[in-house]
This record gives sequence, structure tokens and C-alpha cells, in this order.
Amino acid sequence: MALLLVACANDEGGSKLLELQECNPLGGNACITPWPSNLYAIKDDNSATGMRLDIAEGALPTNLDGIAIDPTPLNRMDGFSAAAPIIVSFADGVDGSNLVGNTHMADSLEDASPTVLVDMTSGERVAHFAELDLREPERTDKQALYIRSAARLRPGTRYAVGVRKSLKDLQGRDLPISPGFAALLSGKRTKHERLEARRQNYQEVLAALESAGVASDDLVVAWDFTTASDSSIRAELVAAREAVLVAAGDKGANLSFAIESEETNELGTRRIDGTFLAPNMLSNDGDFTPSTRLVRDADGEPSVVDLQPVAFTALVPACALTSPQPVPIIIYGHGLLGTQVEAASASQRALSESMCAVVVGTILRGMSSYDIPNVLLTLNNYNQADSVFDALTQGIMHHLSLVQAARGPMATELFVDSEGKSLVDIERIYYYGLSQGGIFGATIAAYDPHITRAALGVGAANYSLMLERSHDWPTYRTVVIGAYDDPLNVSIIVNLMQTRWDQSEPTNVIAELPGAPIANTPDKEFLLQVAIADSEVPNIASDYLAR
Repeated sequence: MALLLVACANDEGGSKLLELQECNPLGGNACITPWPSNLYAIKDDNSATGMRLDIAEGALPTNLDGIAIDPTPLNRMDGFSAAAPIIVSFADGVDGSNLVGNTHMADSLEDASPTVLVDMTSGERVAHFAELDLREPERTDKQALYIRSAARLRPGTRYAVGVRKSLKDLQGRDLPISPGFAALLSGKRTKHERLEARRQNYQEVLAALESAGVASDDLVVAWDFTTASDSSIRAELVAAREAVLVAAGDKGANLSFAIESEETNELGTRRIDGTFLAPNMLSNDGDFTPSTRLVRDADGEPSVVDLQPVAFTALVPACALTSPQPVPIIIYGHGLLGTQVEAASASQRALSESMCAVVVGTILRGMSSYDIPNVLLTLNNYNQADSVFDALTQGIMHHLSLVQAARGPMATELFVDSEGKSLVDIERIYYYGLSQGGIFGATIAAYDPHITRAALGVGAANYSLMLERSHDWPTYRTVVIGAYDDPLNVSIIVNLMQTRWDQSEPTNVIAELPGAPIANTPDKEFLLQVAIADSEVPNIASDYLAR
């Protein structure tokens, strides 16, 4: 297969893809591209979108250990990610000089744009920008052309994508039209079952582009895809939240705590490190082993197994003892692959003392320092993704559980004065996170039934947008490229990871924020802080969140 796909860097290769039933015959440069595509979807009247993904075995990348990505988990979805980039590639490379860049996205709505994205429900063009993957520019035959929407696409919506003939290759020549797309334009029948099954649907795609001002004879390639429904994306966290709130008890009555160490600084701020019992939904007693997964009930929903001790760090400022009224509680979210002890960093001590508020944090399971081995294993073999993304569901639940514990046992037994009087106002619980904590903070606050305000320190959204622009990415990309050995495959892996991040990072809820996108929660307000020229959380991803 690998040797065959190497030969697919020309029209003859495109013809070969017509013979491979698992591949996308609209491309010609890689099996799965252009991606995402409804070529890999089937009708399902029981889903919210009326469809279900149907990615063929062998279509997705195989790593150098010969392990193919199993499409089964993805095939449970009722659509593709509304945030992940659209990917296409061409064997002779692309001259990107006339692509619409991220500083002029409105130009993507004009006729001169060589890339077109159309909402097939409204018929409107969608603002976007297009760019080439620049990590390995010399490997132009394996270079992804990304089409990135300016904001999250609408859920449960069908989109048409078109690449026009005004886009040229590196020598200024016309880009090749694949035999598969040529067959659609000419009406010539093929032996590709997936293509023929959707032939009539492609007429709708061409019609949508025609209505948007793009004629069929001006297209190098065109295709469609449908985004997943919000109900399917949110189902796991909603179910997990309900199970966790029941297990926690009223005001976290079941979530007792234990102090492991305690100290007071020169300003009288008390630091407490310990553990609190939190509802555990993971197998293996929640251990950080690669085989740990969410435990699910007969309906496939996450279920609470038991209560497990989870680390926390808290700060109680001296002013809380003299405040004329109870002080607020701030739930803190740590940075990239960090831990709860960041809640006691110098900046958080300053925050606690200047605002006169208790600050308390826990770990974001799935993307904490303890999870780094599983992150690396997943980058080496995408089939291990559950070890990260199942754990991320637990990580979100850790924070919701901490809110319950802070409102209950901690409020009445830990955050108290020498006489046992509570120092905190359990109706004023806020969230503050930095970097990774600022990113996932929008999700944590959106799902929590008590938090109404959150400050997102360098908040952002869409990991597939920010990841490749972060100065952290080269380190982790080394692991991916070492396993999949193809820049285009790396692009596809990041896209597939976004489909899993959709369940936990802010793309899950941002389209309806501020407000209350999740049932049984109050309206939410957010303060978004952006660091100029941030090299870790790029401004473009913060702008995406704001839009």
C-alpha cells in the first residue's frame, strides 16, 4: 500500500485511487484526502444529523510499526469536527501566493479567493483563511493545504468546499484534476462504490458552489462534509456531569478531604496541600496506565465507579480572617501538562491576597504532568487516544467535583477560622485558569452548575489551530513524525485529535457563550485575557475563541 501511494503523485496515481475502495478518489496524492469528506459517511436515521461516519479500514494512516488507525471510534460520530481544518494536497505542490491569509479573512468571501467554503443550508459563503503546512517545505508532495474557518462551523450542517483553477502549482501550472473528480464532472461511471453511491449528492455540491458564483468548469476539485451535532459532541460530558453530581451528594457532602501539608507565609497566607474524594469514572482505579479508560454503562455513558482521592492545593489569605463578609472562592486551572501545585505559584498568591479570595486547584486529568507518558504514546499510535481523551473527561469532572467539595466540606471544615466559622461565600465561586487552564476553563465553567464568571488567562480554542503555531509543538511533533514519517499524515493526525478535543475543549460550547449552552446551568460571563505575541497560546486561537 505504501509503495502504491508513493506512485499516486500523478494522474496515473489518481487512477490507482479509483481502484482502491477504501481511498478517496477525489484526491490523487494520499488515500484519505481531501478530508473531511462525506464520501466517508452513511445514512443513519437514528442520529441527530441523519448520518453516521463510515471511514473504511485502511483509509487512515499507518505508523512505522505497521499499526493502522482503527476507524471504529470515529465511526460512532454523527458528523465531522466543526473546528478541525479542511485538508487537501497536490503532488506537485501549491503556490500559496494568492491564498487568503489569516489577516484578511473577509477576502475569502470575494470572487478572487481560490478557495471557497459554502454553507449548503443557507447558501452563504463562509469566511476562512487558507495556508500551507510549512514545517517541511521541501516535501511539497506531502504538504497539506489547510482551509480554516474564521469561527467554528455550525453543528449538524453540510458544507461544500471548492478549490478553483486560479490556484496553481509551484511552477505556475494548473493543478491536476483527479480522475475521480473528472468522472463526476463528465458523468463517466467508475468502479469506485463510494463515489458512485454519492454521485447524485455531488451534483448538489456543484450546484451549491454554482449558486455561490463558482462554476463547475472553474474547479480543480470540490467535495462536501457534514459537521457533527452539538448533542452528540456534548453527550459524554453531560452524562458524566449528571453522574458526578449525584455521586458527590448535596453540596459535595460525600467529598471529604485530607490535609497532607500546611504552611503559612510571611503575609499570613495559608497554603494547604492534600487530597479530596472525587467521583472516579476510570478503570484501573484511575491509574495513569495506558489501558485506563472510562467505565461505561449499558447505554455507553460514563458511569461512576467509586470515589478516589485527587490532589488539591489551596490558598487562604490572611485578609479572609478579618474580612467583614465571607470571601469568594476561585477555582484555578493549571497550565500545559502541569499540576495542582500551580495554584500556589507567586501570581496566584498575589491574586489571592489582592482580591482577598480563597484559591484552590486540582489536576486536569488527561493533560497533567502525570499524563505525559500517555500523551507520547498517543502521538506514537493514535489508537491509544482514549488514554488521553477519556481521561480528559475525568479531568473536567475533577474540577466540577472540586466546586462541590469547596461548597461543602471544604467550606465548613477547611476554609474556616480558629473557631470553626466558615470564611467563604459559597454563592461566589469563580474560575481562573492560565494557558491550558485558560483554554479548558471555558468548558469547565460552561458545564458547572454554580460558576457564573470565569477569567480565561490567554484563553483560546481549537487545538488543531493553535497546536502547530505553539513553540511547544516541535517537541511533540518529533514524536508524531517519528511514528508516521509523513508530513501529510501528521496533519491528518492533528485533525483526528481535534475530533476528540471537540468533546472537552471550548469548541464544544463557544458558539453559545456568553450564556448558558448547557442545560441546568446559570448564564456565564467571561473575561478573556490575551498576551501580545504569545508564543505558546497563539493570538490567532484567542481571536478564534472571541469570534
